[in-house]
Formats: sequence, C-alpha cells, structure tokens
Amino acid sequence: MLSDLDKRLLSKLSVSFDRCVNQGASIEVGLSGGLDSIVLLHLLNRLRNDRQFDLCSVHIHHGLQATADDWPRFCGEFCQILQIPFRVEYVQANTEKVGVEAGARRARYQAFMQSRADIVALAHHQDDQVETFMLSALRGSGIRGLSAMPELRELGEQHQLWRPFLEITRQELSAYAQLHCLQYIDDPSNTDESLLRNWLRNTGLPIWRARLPFLDRHIMTSVKTLQEELAVLEEVSEQDKQAIYHSGFFDCTVWRKLTAARQSRQLLFMVKQNNLGIPTQASLNDFRRVLNECGNGSAEWCLHGGKIYAYQSRLFCVHDNWLDDCVWLKPTCLSENSSASLNTVLEKANFKLCRHLYGLREDVLEQVGNIRAVSTDDMIELTVGHKKVRKLLQECKIPPFVRPYWPVITNQEGQCIAVANLWVNPGYACLNGVVLHFEKFSCFVLEPK
Repeated sequence: MLSDLDKRLLSKLSVSFDRCVNQGASIEVGLSGGLDSIVLLHLLNRLRNDRQFDLCSVHIHHGLQATADDWPRFCGEFCQILQIPFRVEYVQANTEKVGVEAGARRARYQAFMQSRADIVALAHHQDDQVETFMLSALRGSGIRGLSAMPELRELGEQHQLWRPFLEITRQELSAYAQLHCLQYIDDPSNTDESLLRNWLRNTGLPIWRARLPFLDRHIMTSVKTLQEELAVLEEVSEQDKQAIYHSGFFDCTVWRKLTAARQSRQLLFMVKQNNLGIPTQASLNDFRRVLNECGNGSAEWCLHGGKIYAYQSRLFCVHDNWLDDCVWLKPTCLSENSSASLNTVLEKANFKLCRHLYGLREDVLEQVGNIRAVSTDDMIELTVGHKKVRKLLQECKIPPFVRPYWPVITNQEGQCIAVANLWVNPGYACLNGVVLHFEKFSCFVLEPK
C-alpha cells in the first residue's frame, strides 16, 4: 500500500519523466550521497520498473574535504543494495579566479559530460530553485539568471541535464527518506555561512519566510513566468541569428537594423558560442556603438579569451592562440624544410590539396619548396603582369589583422609561386591542377580571385 507521500512524489516524477525523457533514453544520476540525490536514485529505481529504462549513477569526488573520501564507498554500497551500476569520477576543481563553489561546479559538469548515459539527472529541488532566484537577484542578473534552473537543458553536444525535483520541497524529500529509512550524508560544508548560498538557506530565507509565508510560492510563480518569457526571447533571438548569418557569416548590415537590446544579445551569443569569456556591460556597449558607426571599416573588441574583429561589415572571431597551428610562423620552419619537397612541407602544415579547374602542376609539388608568411617584397605573377602579394590580399578583402600572417608558397629560390586559398602563379599552373588550402583561413576570404 503506497502512502500519500509516495503517490505524490512518484506522480510528480512520472509527469516530469514523460515530459522530458525520450523513449529508450538511459539515465545517470549524479549521486553526492546527500539527502536529495539518495531520494532521487531511490525513486527512479522504483519508476524504472514501470517505465523500463537503463539507470546508473556517478559520484563526483572533488577532494576538497578530508571526510569526502568516505563518500564514494557509502554511495557504492547504496547502489549495490539497489543493484544499480555505479562509478566514481575523481576531479580537481580549479578555484583560481572563480572561487571554490564555481570551480567545483565547473569540474562536476565537465565530468557529467563524460557520461555514457543520454541524460544526467540531478536532484535540485524547489528550495534550491528559490535560493538560485534570490542569489541571481542579489547579483543583478538578467532574465536568464532570474529564470533560475530549467527542468531540462542541453549538456554539451551529446547529453541532457534533467532536474525532476524542481516542484518538490526539501521537506518532502526528508519525509520520504524517513518513511523509507534511507541513510544519507550530511555535508559539513553546508553550515559554512561564509558562502552566500549557505547564509541565504540557513539565515536569510527563514527570516523572509517568517514575514512572508507564501514567499516560495510567489517566487516559483515568478520563475515560471520568467522561463516562459525567456523562451519567447530565445525564439526571437534565434530568428535574428538566422537573418544575420543568412549568407554564412555575421552580416553587420543586417545586425545594424536590430534594436540595441537585440544587437547586444547577438554579440553576447557570439562571445558565448566561441568561449571568449564574459564581457563587461561597458565593453559590450562600447563595441556595439563602434560597430554601428564604423560602416565597412575596421573595429576590434578585446575579450578574456580572444578578440572579435569587424571588417567589411563582417565579424571575425579569433582566440588568443589562434596562430599556434600556423607552423610557417615558427622561426625554425624555413631551416627544417630547406630540402623537403613541397608535398612534404604542405602535409606537415596541414594544408589540403584539392583538385581544381586551375591549379599547381603535380611536378611542382615534388620539387623543393616552402611555406612562409608574406613579406612586403613578395610579388606574384598574374595572367598579365605582376602584383605585390600584399596588394592582392587587400583587393581580395582579406581582413587587415590577418594579412601579415598569410601563407605564401615559395620555390627553392624563395620566389612566391602561390598564395594560399587565393592564387597560383600561372607559370607553375595547369588545367585540372591542385589548389593549396589552409582551412582555418578560409573564413577570411571574402572575394576570392
């Protein structure tokens, strides 16, 4: 005979399962050993008899507390009782600059992305949701932060993160554990009120709840409303993005037609998509203003992990280490390749050799040659006459920031016989020849010759 509590929690879990979990998907529970995750695993184990899905669990060991060394054993014994596959992931949290909480969270989610299951289930509950909303408000977050935690979201490219307990209180989970005599770990760090979340949980929110008995209900209503509004905002943003990238690149002429708020959102999306860090509001506003004023001219936005350049009404994103795999820029490149065939040199530099209507002759590739960055004196033979390679780059609208690093292919005498991705010297070319392509630089070619 099921208790009312059993029925209520199993019903809520079933509704969330049917809403979020595709048929045949496997689930891995993030098992800390605390009350919430122990109850989640116990309930999912009961649910799988009805829904027929593969269930396993993982404990993430951060090594931040001495007592935590006993936790994997506790979790393993619980999983053994339930006959659920169990694994332990040992991670090291990088707390530099971001602090202990954020560093541990980042390491934890990186470990979750290694899961062999389709879905990682976490036991965040309604009390956690209220705390997240309050913390976001205290930190001045926008609509995404105030929307708190979604029930389901993407986790990397291959997984989803599922939080089925967001409409269940901690009090209900505690009552369930007591009803079923479930043992769990009390994390001593939860009493450390130097951490804002712990202070909010143990001291701040109880005061507010005493004054406003319906505080949690009202906050959850706000969170639901904000999540719906965020969904609409993301639909509009996706439509904006499709329009901006309609031609295969970030088109500033389309971007400039948007309102200021939508412009900022697209710039932030580009920063996030390319892992360039979190810009300040001031730097975002400055770049947006410059980008609106520069027309086809150049602009530059320096970020934590790289730069975004504007040129000819396009945006280009480069990371700080974007030139690391350009071997022709290394001082030893010329000496190491002094007697190597061009074929060998190009292979070492990860160039693609593509058959083309008009390209280098096969025999040229067997001759001694090299790759280096363009110099001010480099000339390239055209169908009629000659031209400085730097002039050719300019006419092809190669962005100024990349021109000094552009690779040219030379013969044994150091003369330029081809410009990567752009041009082949007619004296070394033939019909149905080979063009030399460095994939990383293809995005910079606006008007190929």
